[in-house]
Amino acid sequence: MLSRLQAETALELLRREFPGTVYRLTAFSTPGDRDLATPIERSAPDFFTRDLDDAVRSGEIDFAIHSAKDLPSPMADDLDWFWLPNREDPRDCWVVRADGRNKLRPSRIGISSERRAAYARKTFPKAKLLPMRGAVDSRLEQVRNGKFDAAIMAMAGLRRLCGGGLPEGVEVKPIPLDELAPPEAQGFLAIVFKAGDERLVAMRQRFVKAVRFVSAGVGDAGLCTIVGMRDISSADIVLHDALLGHLSPFTFHPSPFTFVGKRCGAHSMTQDEITRRICDEARKGRRVVRLKGGDAGLFGRLAEETDALAALGIPFVVRPGVSALTAATTGTGMLLTRRGESRGFSAYTPRSTGTEMPQVLFMSLRVAADEAKRLRKEGWPADTPCAFVFDAAGPREEVVQTTLGKVRSVTDEDRPGILVVGRVASRLWPRLGELGGRRVLLTCSEAVQEKAVRAVEDRGGRPICWPLIRLVPRWRGDDALPMYDGIVLTSPSAVRIFFESCPCDRRQLPEFFTCGAGTDEELRKYGVWSDVMPQSDFSAAGLIEEIRGMDLRGRRILRLRSAKAGPAVARALKRAGARVDDVVLYDNESCAPDGALPPFDDVFFASASAVESFLARYGAAALRGKGVFVMGEPTRAALPPSCRRRAERLAIT
Repeated sequence: MLSRLQAETALELLRREFPGTVYRLTAFSTPGDRDLATPIERSAPDFFTRDLDDAVRSGEIDFAIHSAKDLPSPMADDLDWFWLPNREDPRDCWVVRADGRNKLRPSRIGISSERRAAYARKTFPKAKLLPMRGAVDSRLEQVRNGKFDAAIMAMAGLRRLCGGGLPEGVEVKPIPLDELAPPEAQGFLAIVFKAGDERLVAMRQRFVKAVRFVSAGVGDAGLCTIVGMRDISSADIVLHDALLGHLSPFTFHPSPFTFVGKRCGAHSMTQDEITRRICDEARKGRRVVRLKGGDAGLFGRLAEETDALAALGIPFVVRPGVSALTAATTGTGMLLTRRGESRGFSAYTPRSTGTEMPQVLFMSLRVAADEAKRLRKEGWPADTPCAFVFDAAGPREEVVQTTLGKVRSVTDEDRPGILVVGRVASRLWPRLGELGGRRVLLTCSEAVQEKAVRAVEDRGGRPICWPLIRLVPRWRGDDALPMYDGIVLTSPSAVRIFFESCPCDRRQLPEFFTCGAGTDEELRKYGVWSDVMPQSDFSAAGLIEEIRGMDLRGRRILRLRSAKAGPAVARALKRAGARVDDVVLYDNESCAPDGALPPFDDVFFASASAVESFLARYGAAALRGKGVFVMGEPTRAALPPSCRRRAERLAIT
């Protein structure tokens, strides 16, 4: 029963994410279902998955749906997998009969794992611990009929089985996470499929996040770039090397750090183990940062790790950094290039078995042909790969690949850039993820840019920051706040501007009305949270619907909004009986970076104001043939009619 309900839960998510796809459920049993005598601790790793795994291998089914905690580790090489994001309650709980007997002092406790046994033994040292097996509904029946006075079970299974309510005939008492830590996979569902199945690899791209390879710099934590520090601050897990003794400043961040470094003769993990760990953490839907010393691309075995992700179709981003080469030369005065003295240098490691030494030439294109002719005379073949890189890491970055014999045909203009000569010039990072390396223009304000960049990178796109609006605070907090019973803020930007404009004692703040999880997440950064928030429709319309069922008579509410927002929320509050002060918190001012629009494939709008600014500056013709992403229905409504229907939503978290 539970396995079918879990499968339906997973398919409901897949139908929502991939409309039009048809699924058919096929039921299987597993050794774990048939063998109720073997203790789980002594069972085979695939005790609960074997028959379904074989059906996937044979092609009888396209994929299997499992409780994630049932997957063997490591998985067989011919199978691939990922976790779905809709995690159920991860806690364990006590289950006792609803008649109230034996609630506090059970003498017979049903146990299904050593972890739970250790907790039960510590909590009730005089109780007898007995093995409990079977499906969740069977275990519940064993408690109801008195075979056990109590049992420890997973909240996730109970909630899925009972639709969020309590099982009939029993009482449930959740166990706090700090008392009994669950397995990391508890509450998640997983999909297992045959390795290399392009359909499922493409499906997985909707649920995984791009792995960030961050260059930590050398010697001083301050040499890690700003973007690298942002990656670390938003990571779910950071897998780091030995960072020359300067890791401690990073560990003040909340991101969990795991050491995977290697020193000569002392490896905490083999390279294969590190690579597998990176891939597995990404499959779980986690935001992974692989933190490497120096510059990750110089002697850092970076390609082994990125190649493994590319083979799985999992997107990644590589951040360049300050290498030991730069720190040891530029930082000390031993300049490797000095006018009239040295025109270049060689850098290599004696450990590598490779023979080619790529050439990197800093120049304008006007002299590129002469340099190519010189290299030909030195013995480089005419078909040697070459690549010109212009505006590296900038909004107009362009890579033009050619060969040494065709350098002259690229261009004759005096355009600065770098010429890379050698086989490396033919190996660019693969275009992975749903966006496949497409350039996405981000028109949102600076307040939203960081999250928008993260969302585009997670889907395999290349973000181009091009803010077209700025938020200018208008309201300044005063001593009137204590007179209000509630404050309405309907965007993360409004939350940030509110707290920046109004230094106040947060212990005395009234209730907060918000319109969704993103706004609530921003509130929590300031130590407070939403008191009124819609459960599903995360929009102003959803908040209005939530307010509609409330009685706010006699309460005074402060509605703080942008100058562009309408009065609909304030009207809903008044209809519910509240006295409302509808105040403009900030203005949306149009702005734009200097110069013409850079090349782009798609554009993202986070507000109607950004749409209006774009159309006023560049016209609707600039959107012709471009993909369009929006955040919120009011933003979609501001688009030209030709764009509205094809505009997709882009989740920003």
